[in-house]
Amino acid sequence: MSLTQHYIQQFGRFQRNARLYLISNALSGMTLGILQVLYNLYLIALGYQTDFIGLILFAGTIGAGVAIFPAGLCIDRFTGRSILIWASVLVGIAGAGQILLRTPFFLLLSAFMAGIGGAFILVVNAPFLARNSTPDERSHLFSLNIVLTLIMTVLGEALGGVLPLWFRSSAWLMAPLPPWFHWALAQAPQARSYQLSLLVAGIIATPSFIPLFMLREEPPERRADPTSSGTTLRDRLSVLSGWRRLPPRMLLNNPLTVMIGIQLLIGAGAGLLLPYFNVYFVKQLGANSALFGAIDAAANTLNALLTLLAPWLVLRIGKVAALVIPRVISLPIMLLIGITGSLPLAATLYPLRQGFMDMTQGILQVFSMEVVPPQRRGLANSGYQAAYQIMWALGASLGGFLISRVGYLSVFISTTILYSLALLLLWTRFGHGRWQEPTTSPIQPEHITMS
Repeated sequence: MSLTQHYIQQFGRFQRNARLYLISNALSGMTLGILQVLYNLYLIALGYQTDFIGLILFAGTIGAGVAIFPAGLCIDRFTGRSILIWASVLVGIAGAGQILLRTPFFLLLSAFMAGIGGAFILVVNAPFLARNSTPDERSHLFSLNIVLTLIMTVLGEALGGVLPLWFRSSAWLMAPLPPWFHWALAQAPQARSYQLSLLVAGIIATPSFIPLFMLREEPPERRADPTSSGTTLRDRLSVLSGWRRLPPRMLLNNPLTVMIGIQLLIGAGAGLLLPYFNVYFVKQLGANSALFGAIDAAANTLNALLTLLAPWLVLRIGKVAALVIPRVISLPIMLLIGITGSLPLAATLYPLRQGFMDMTQGILQVFSMEVVPPQRRGLANSGYQAAYQIMWALGASLGGFLISRVGYLSVFISTTILYSLALLLLWTRFGHGRWQEPTTSPIQPEHITMS
């Protein structure tokens, strides 16, 4: 049986809510691809520099940070359907503001609002999939969720690369606008071509709402332990990790604490570099939007293919080794992209970097859910996302500043160091059989595994 047939059969076995969620994510993936290729280039075309792009990214992540823990509390108490619908509506409205409202204040405000909605979507993802699957399904389900999104993202990146060129070739679309319409569309042809392309991306995202309305409402998982009536964030955190009763040494060895530390390092490294890859290829190496769209599409295609192999890799070498080894391979590749000034070489290496770095991302999501009791996965994922998003925001702001002052090499080196530290922490804490999956029965703080 081919790998594709195997995943098609797996999709048919998934629970109804899981299948609908996968379809919704896949439908929104094309919009994501267009945004990844064009949004930063759109801001550059409006006359902003990388330091202001970093500030916009920071505003979005601050919005996510404000909403992260409320999102976790909502997910542990309520069903995912209404959360997904309303969060998606908020992201859609804020996204329209980011495209149409071009002054700094409104760009920052809409980024902040998009961050709030995005936080709920991010936090609900892993707990929702875990709740609507069995342990045996999860490696395939989480990997397929990423793969389907990547496939549609590839199509979006290819479309996003050529749309501005098509719009720019249309004389009537690039014609001067009447004064009363200046608020809506940019005057400069390049900026307007990017803006029109981004508006198309918003229209494409509309069908992704349909599967969300078809989701079945299901009661959230409830704790059976006596502390289940606690409602404060402090109480829920203490039950989640046992922090209230753990000495400092054991606290630092707590799997949840370690995973949050890993997310802090990964978030800082990702924020420094990843938001600026499109600007690096276009402004530094001389690619155009269509070429970068093709390069990024190739990267996501390879990522999707390798992600399909991730469950097989886990069976051969184990979860932790599968998480660490491909990422270690990606680090020198990433550094070489920053050192070389050759567009062909960087274009060849970029898909390899992304493929090896992200192929086991679904396995990382599964693993991060398994280190905590099932009743606390929503709040745990809030902790992970808060750690990642806060450091990503700081990294993005610092990265934009460094690039505008000293160039790109500094952020490539810094990201490589931070990723290396994260992988070292992951391996030293969980490698060589140092970790056991906690039981699925209700867990009191003093019973949390500290292997």
